[in-house]
Amino acid sequence: MKSVLVALLMTAGVFAAQAQVTGNLGLTTDYRYRGISQTQNAPAIQGGVDYSHSSGFYAGNWNSSVSSSVYTNGAGVESDLYAGYKREVIKGLTLDVGSMNYFYPRATNGTSDNFDTKEIYAGLSYGIASAKYSRSISNYFGASNSKGSEYIQADVAYPVKGTKFTAVAHAGHTNVANSNKLDYTDYNVGASYDLGQGWATSAKYHTNTGLTGTAKTANTVNGQQLYKNAVVVGVTRSF
Repeated sequence: MKSVLVALLMTAGVFAAQAQVTGNLGLTTDYRYRGISQTQNAPAIQGGVDYSHSSGFYAGNWNSSVSSSVYTNGAGVESDLYAGYKREVIKGLTLDVGSMNYFYPRATNGTSDNFDTKEIYAGLSYGIASAKYSRSISNYFGASNSKGSEYIQADVAYPVKGTKFTAVAHAGHTNVANSNKLDYTDYNVGASYDLGQGWATSAKYHTNTGLTGTAKTANTVNGQQLYKNAVVVGVTRSF
């Protein structure tokens, strides 16, 4: 029995040695998700914790303040839980599959139980470029009968040689199931800068195209256009 216990402890020790837990805190002038402001074009405080293992498994939690007018009757908080598996499948090409789950405590729009959304995703990355496909397995952020909504994105992150800057660009398309008048495409371009000791700052210009009148109305709250073009600046601390 003693030898079994020792073996289990040794196994746990090896597993722990191969794992890493990190955290992050951030402040941004606007929380933009898929091009749309979640904070009524106002600042947000954000933070989370991540667990990763050398096997490729990872899991985490990330949180942000959000507008309780956007996510009506809610606590003004978004809390995300995610898990997945990330591994190099051939030299230079990495596969990432998993589940992303968004929770908005107490928030409801009156036509759906809540805004909570569950997605599964698959992505590939090679060098500075990556692409990802996400599909909802629940209603999509409060939209009725929207299970099966899709988001397709492509991203580039280019480290500028000889500097601490990384140039970034993103394009994504939202396809809301059974509600194509809510579809649109979002873009952003910008750069991040490594300040050292875990600190980083970034600035991005966000714009959206293809929004119908229905989509614009759905993304206008108290007269504020959540989809309008904007420059967003943020600072983060990783530890």
